[in-house]
Formats: sequence, C-alpha cells, structure tokens
Amino acid sequence: MRYAPAILVIVWLVAVGRNAHAEDPISTDVNIVTGLDVSGSIEARETQIQIDGMALAIRSPEVMRAIRQGKRGRVGFAVFLWANGNFPVFASWQLISSPEEAAAVGDAIATQIPVILGAKSTIKLGELTDLSSAMAYGAEMLQAAPYVADHKILNMLGNGIDNVGESPKWVRDKIVAQGIMINAVVIGHDRGVQSYFRTEVIGGPAAFVLTAREPEALVEVLERKFVTEIVLNAQQPATPAPP
Repeated sequence: MRYAPAILVIVWLVAVGRNAHAEDPISTDVNIVTGLDVSGSIEARETQIQIDGMALAIRSPEVMRAIRQGKRGRVGFAVFLWANGNFPVFASWQLISSPEEAAAVGDAIATQIPVILGAKSTIKLGELTDLSSAMAYGAEMLQAAPYVADHKILNMLGNGIDNVGESPKWVRDKIVAQGIMINAVVIGHDRGVQSYFRTEVIGGPAAFVLTAREPEALVEVLERKFVTEIVLNAQQPATPAPP
C-alpha cells in the first residue's frame, strides 16, 4: 500500500502520453505542475484523497470557466509524486482547453485508483520529505514543458517540513528567478507547517498558501486554487523571460 501510487507512472505514460504534440509547440495561458506528497507522513488513505481531489478539481465547471477566460483558452497540466529519491511523473503533460479534455484527464486519474491501490509498485519512493529536491524537479518539468506558456506555476502539496537537505528557500529563490510562481496547499492542522510553507516555500508575485485541515477538504481547496491561479494569471502580463 505504501508505494502503490507510483505504479501509475507506467500506466499513465502509456494511456495519455500519446497526447503530446509532434508539431510546433502550442502556446498556453499558463502551465501548471503539481507535486503530490507521498512521503512517510502521508497515509495511503491520504494519498488516495489527494489523487481523488486532483481528479475531481481539474474537471470542475468552475475551473473550465476560468480556463476559458484566458487569452488562448487553454492550459498545460502535469502532476508528479514526491517524497525523497525518485520523483515519478504521475500525469504527463496534457493540454486542457475543453470540458472533454478536462474530463479525460480527471477520468484517467480516477479510474486507475483501484488498480494502483491493489498493485505492487516497482518504483521505490522514499519515506523522508525532500521538499527542496521536489521543488527543483517540478521547476525542471516546467522548463521542459512541450507548451509555450505566458505563465508558469509550481504547486506543492504537503504536510511537513524538509527533513533531508537545506532549507527550500534557497531553491525557491532560484526557481522564482526563472519566472516561475510557487504556490502550496498544506494538509493538516499544524500551524508551524503552514507558516513554514509561507516563509520557505512559496514565492513570486501573488503567491499563496491554502490549507486543507482535513484531507476530505482537498477537492474544494484544489478547485479554488486552480481557479485562482488561472484567473489571476490571465489578468497579468506575461512573465518576462529571465536575462
């Protein structure tokens, strides 16, 4: 059960990887990468709730309305799992510009959950919370995205502080200097963790932290986060390229 979510790496890449475009890069209003915490402090039930929340939030009508408000009416979307060690891609890059595309992404996540939880993973995820490395990995995903974006956002979900390396604020500053905004969702009641994410993790213009005090609240919180990010960035000038 502990490592089961990582098996979706293989399933997802086969199921939806064909959506990548071989032609010239497509432009989006925003590219969004979300990192889901599967470290030792996250129980299997909470892992499933994170995945459920992502699946339901991305196909929300409110999120679709926000996407349509953008200049291009489409976003790039990807998800990865993090703890320490491997950072497997959970959902490879997908273009979302219609309710059908949003539903396909959400359905692909939701329908795989029984398979994932009943399977044995072939990929080993660590037990520790290597937030710094996870943030750096998410930034690399954004820089290598197949879509050209006016804005780039890294979302980090978690319930604990980095207990592997240096403070994530040093990585945060480097990422923000690349024109990437970092937002976060803290799972749980720990105010110390909430403060830590505000001071050490998030960064960039209008960056924010949301809190899901109970795992069951993640659907609403993720929906609100995606809507805020998409609408906010649709109203802002394009992020300038770093010198």
